[in-house]
Amino acid sequence: MNLNSTDLVISEINKRISDLRNKIEELGLDAFLVFSSTNVRYLTSIGTGAALITGDDAILWVRDLYREIYAGLYSNEKYAFDIFDYEKGVIESYINNSDLEKIGIENLRLSNYEKIREKILGKELVRSDAIEQLRAMKSDLEINLLKKSAELSVKGMETAYKIIKPGVREIDAAAEIEYRLRKDGSESPPFGQGALLSSGERSADIHAFPTENRIENNSIVIVDIGARFLGYYSDMTRTIPVGSLNTNDREIVEFVRNLELECIDMLYDGIEAREIYEFAEKRINARGFRLYHPLGHGIGLDVHELPSLSRDSEDSLKNGMVFTIEPGVYIPRKFGVRFEDMVLLRKKAKILTNKSE
Repeated sequence: MNLNSTDLVISEINKRISDLRNKIEELGLDAFLVFSSTNVRYLTSIGTGAALITGDDAILWVRDLYREIYAGLYSNEKYAFDIFDYEKGVIESYINNSDLEKIGIENLRLSNYEKIREKILGKELVRSDAIEQLRAMKSDLEINLLKKSAELSVKGMETAYKIIKPGVREIDAAAEIEYRLRKDGSESPPFGQGALLSSGERSADIHAFPTENRIENNSIVIVDIGARFLGYYSDMTRTIPVGSLNTNDREIVEFVRNLELECIDMLYDGIEAREIYEFAEKRINARGFRLYHPLGHGIGLDVHELPSLSRDSEDSLKNGMVFTIEPGVYIPRKFGVRFEDMVLLRKKAKILTNKSE
């Protein structure tokens, strides 16, 4: 399968527009206005411009530069969008002169929302995460892209296990891992900003970047990496013991790894995300520790997207979703432990990042 073929892309776009139109009808809207580059990419295949979807029309405003660059896609007779040149005020003018009354809009920052509301007159704007909800359910194409991205992460983690040794600087280990990821085909460094890699006491910092510190013998290293393949991210974490750990520290590492696998074994279609979070939190609390972050997150065109596996989540986990499971224990001035895998939920949960140990 050519995962980037024009026919496949257009078929995917048509399905997404149809799904969004169903959401528009469910919400009692006349249209949905899209500015976020990620959501625009989801709906149009290219992350530029702004889009308006109604029951009958799909309009995309782009700068003339991008209209020329992507003419092969935009001019395809099967492409669902009518393409117009973007100029300042053109979107607001179109909407203000239309008979649209109730328009959905993404959950933008309040300041951005207010700017839009000031320019669109006499219309009701309704903030909604409808597109993000659609993005949480992955198509077969998206699952294949996520699998490819996950494979790149696994290869990067294999390099981590080879390179992490006593005396190696954290930053040098990260460089080798990131080189492998890019060499094998990742479109960007992990998460766009680089790998998270920390050793010894610094591993208790949840989001620590590598430093010039040298990895010590008989210590713990946390490596959190990901790749990007045709726009789709992957994310995985391993806790790597260097040398020998004492019995207590080794038991904590084993506890967290086993907890992650227990959580994955619990997954089924329809389980509430907060239920799985609460299970992990109780297990961690029973050991005298705290869970300082969500148990996991959806992943796709963004590293973090719906569903959210957190205490306050209202999301249900459904077949077709891809998300992470990542319990962690962090002990200040000692060390941290975290294991994270990407999981595809189908009839049973399938780990997509499980070959690197």
